[in-house]
Amino acid sequence: MPELPDLLRIRKYLQDNIVSRTIVDVQLKQPVVLRVALDQRFDDLLIGKTVERIDLRGPFIRFDLSDSIDVIANLMLMGKLQHQRGGEKPEGFLCLSLGFDNGTRLNVCDEQKMVKVYIVLHGKYDIIPKFNQQGIDILTPEFTPDVFSSLAKKHSRKQVRVFINDHTILSAIGNAYADEILFEAGIHPKTFVSKLSPLEIAGLYKAIHAVMRWGTQKVEEASQPIQIKVRGHMNVRWRKDEPCPRCGTTIRREGVRGHDVFFCPHCQPTSRKLFIDWKKT
Repeated sequence: MPELPDLLRIRKYLQDNIVSRTIVDVQLKQPVVLRVALDQRFDDLLIGKTVERIDLRGPFIRFDLSDSIDVIANLMLMGKLQHQRGGEKPEGFLCLSLGFDNGTRLNVCDEQKMVKVYIVLHGKYDIIPKFNQQGIDILTPEFTPDVFSSLAKKHSRKQVRVFINDHTILSAIGNAYADEILFEAGIHPKTFVSKLSPLEIAGLYKAIHAVMRWGTQKVEEASQPIQIKVRGHMNVRWRKDEPCPRCGTTIRREGVRGHDVFFCPHCQPTSRKLFIDWKKT
């Protein structure tokens, strides 16, 4: 799943390359991915429309088209966007493709066919699951230390990994960067929010900003095609059994609410007795 630094890179690229382009062709290969909220054929709704703006809301990419039509994509777990130029082929399992007036195409690919693409009137987002339920945007000025502290108090019974990964609270931190944020803050993923001191809450807030800036910079520097998820800079995510880059302790993997989490037992000590003591294993 593309996470916020990936999505920022995708938005910037699409703003530079498809804004002001007009859709001249639509190819739907997997109807299961498309949701149309208007009483017209999807191709009639899209052909002839011009892309006016690209925006993000949590994991959703919103394409504002002319005539108040929005196309909103949620790439889900394995979905990818590819900007296909002349001579190139679609990468991955093609679900939907939009052709533009300059001969390029925007392909939506997902071999699992879980990606969702919605066609709605601008502002009519109630039919899109979780779109209107996004929490505070962590990149906006409204996301202040006081707001974060208040949210932590409200959700004090959650494990911290669940808390920062809940898009209805914070929009939006994915699994990979949640692990990196907790590593940066030195907090074990299974710590209950209620057990965090005010100093740790402040440190976690700073870590969110620091890790997102770092991740965004690394993704931008990699300058990969937008269908590529850049993960080579990760410190703990997918680093099971590798040495911690700070202390050399073996990085471990555990499960939190059905998700794999990666952490350093030394740099992120547990605040309570757990089933496995990774420092002794």
